[in-house]
Amino acid sequence: MAAAIRKRTLTLWVVLLLAVLGLWMQQQEDQGVRQLPEDAEPVMDYSLSDFEITAMDEEGRPKHRLQGASLSHYAETDYAELVQPHLEVYRDEGGAMLLDADVAMVYQGGESVLLQGEVKILRQNQDEKIDMQVQTRDVWFYADREMAETRELVTIRDGIGTTTAKGMKVDTRAGSVHLLSAVRGEYVLE
Repeated sequence: MAAAIRKRTLTLWVVLLLAVLGLWMQQQEDQGVRQLPEDAEPVMDYSLSDFEITAMDEEGRPKHRLQGASLSHYAETDYAELVQPHLEVYRDEGGAMLLDADVAMVYQGGESVLLQGEVKILRQNQDEKIDMQVQTRDVWFYADREMAETRELVTIRDGIGTTTAKGMKVDTRAGSVHLLSAVRGEYVLE
């Protein structure tokens, strides 16, 4: 009977040792996965060249269209880099807001887009003629709210003159512009 108790105790210790060893090995593996080198390059999961992506509204009409020379997507962060992006946001009353930049970064599956560097925004009227041109830098576009904004200097040219400001918000669906501060204008009145 004492031998049976010793055999059970030994078996219990071996099982306990194996369980502790298994937990320790799992922790080492998890730490190895989490501790990626800081200089590790993100892994691209797909890329596109000369692409066009169109989002539709509830009625099946185009809501906005994104075109570009190239797109590189990184799955781990759901982040994409675009080269020569051209974004068209279709307006309710006709025409579109056109946004162009050299590069853009897309976040949150396309909900947030940062157009980086020099950005040109054009507003078309119902006849698809340009009735306003905006020059600025570093513009955020939010697809769900159909809004664009920047805190940078802005120059707006339209049929009656030139307006400058520091920062703006644009309702891309309605085509309206809200200037934030330091607004100055030169207008030609007939």
